[in-house]
Amino acid sequence: MENTVPWSDLPKELWCMIGKKLDTPTDVRRFRSVCSSWRSLIPPLPHGNNPPLFPLQLPLRPGQKPAFVTRSTIYRLQPPEESGPAFAWLVKLEGSGEPGRPLRLLSPLSKELIKYKPGSFPSVLNTLDFRVTEIVKEYAVEVDDGANFRRVAKVALFPDSAWADAGECAVVGILEGGKLGHWRYGDEEWSVIEGQDCHFDDVMVYKGQFYAVDRLGTVSWIDPSFRVVPFSPPMCGGGDRKHMVEAGGDLYVVDRYLERAALTRYRNNREVGSETVKFRVYRLDQEWGKWDEVRRLGDVALFLGDHSCFSVSVQEFGGCVGNCIYFTELSNFYGVEVHVFCMEDHSIKRAAFSPDYLRILWPPPAWISPSPCPLDPKNMRTVF
Repeated sequence: MENTVPWSDLPKELWCMIGKKLDTPTDVRRFRSVCSSWRSLIPPLPHGNNPPLFPLQLPLRPGQKPAFVTRSTIYRLQPPEESGPAFAWLVKLEGSGEPGRPLRLLSPLSKELIKYKPGSFPSVLNTLDFRVTEIVKEYAVEVDDGANFRRVAKVALFPDSAWADAGECAVVGILEGGKLGHWRYGDEEWSVIEGQDCHFDDVMVYKGQFYAVDRLGTVSWIDPSFRVVPFSPPMCGGGDRKHMVEAGGDLYVVDRYLERAALTRYRNNREVGSETVKFRVYRLDQEWGKWDEVRRLGDVALFLGDHSCFSVSVQEFGGCVGNCIYFTELSNFYGVEVHVFCMEDHSIKRAAFSPDYLRILWPPPAWISPSPCPLDPKNMRTVF
């Protein structure tokens, strides 16, 4: 029989190694709050001589408005003690970068501020009062009035761990015309990645590396010297826009099909008036180097946000519906709207009118806001 050792008897050197592997500030704070000996093993955050402070200001051109890399974090929020089936709430929080300033509560799929809240919603939402699990960090480039920076459609940043030093950080983004560019902390300007002859749709960090997907569905790896290296064959799908998302450790590409308006207008790097009519989902078989079409997602829901794409298991969000894709559309009248594509029957619904799909996002659960919050689409139309 193997000898078992109580966790409290493990060598301090081992716990120190474990603590340094924690990537999120939430996990680091949890580790340090267990006991005084654990607290002494790893330093408090921020750690290092020059941690990245968000919003991170980018270099200015003459006559250009100040631009910043902002960071938001999407969390699964759960009550501190739970009985019965799991229930959680998906929230996005963004800090101002100024100590003591409150976090902003945003729509999980966009940068829209959630202004409408029920009367019983707490004036202070202290994340230390709940069980908090980080789902994904997302980054965006904005000018000082909060609008998207027109020259950069989407960005990914790495490393983004709790221990990262600003001097180590690099940003890869999709620039005007679908070109890839990169910026390192301290650079005076974005640099276009050379050798590109295609239009890129999405960029992300996957397993500690930058990846991008082009309009034909070819996924490329961006190596440490910022060279574009093909990683997959092109897809068979003929959609109009590609999104990358990680689910269960695998890399997926979601192919979006659009019905374009007769007159195309753009706002914040997005087409206004183009309507999504369907999606097709593909998983990259990395062993055989081929794409497998996925027709069912099971209990998984995919989220295609304006600045990040991610997946969740709805088993962790009691009463929510899986096998679907949440995405945003730009409306001529209401701005950003959240819609849901059902993989089962290929239907598309407006989330604000579909309580079964909306529950993961809204209304706040009773353990946050005890009084019921009516599902009135008029109150949610600018966010959901």
